Amino acid sequence: MLRLTSTILIIVALFAVVLGAVYVARGALMPYHVDFLGESAMQAIDDNPDLATLTTVFVRLTGTLLFSAGILLVAIIHYGLRKAQRWAWWATFIGMGVVNGATAALTEPIGGFPWVLAIVLLIVFLAAIGLAAREVFKGVPGRSTAGA
Repeated sequence: MLRLTSTILIIVALFAVVLGAVYVARGALMPYHVDFLGESAMQAIDDNPDLATLTTVFVRLTGTLLFSAGILLVAIIHYGLRKAQRWAWWATFIGMGVVNGATAALTEPIGGFPWVLAIVLLIVFLAAIGLAAREVFKGVPGRSTAGA
């Protein structure tokens, strides 16, 4: 079961890699960004070269961060979590929780397809990491409340 849940988590992490690569390669606002901002904001960006440069930097920086976080998570899952390493479970839980949780929360105001995808990935991540926990932490004695 751990192999299956690890594979699912790798697939979720690969979405960050792909989205990051698209953002880096494109270096411009996505259509859903443009729809959210509207024509007047886009005109302001087009009319101001410094603002256009800043927009490109932010999009590429976001892409770079998503890409690198995704690659790091794939490595942690493949080399640690598949071997039931507890540190790898925690690293995956925290890392993917931050990436997927923040993506879902921060893209909600924009809406559209990316937000729906972020919610789906967050749900899949939570289910898979929960199933992985059952195997990673099996046999771990619970804290005793006796004598407390």
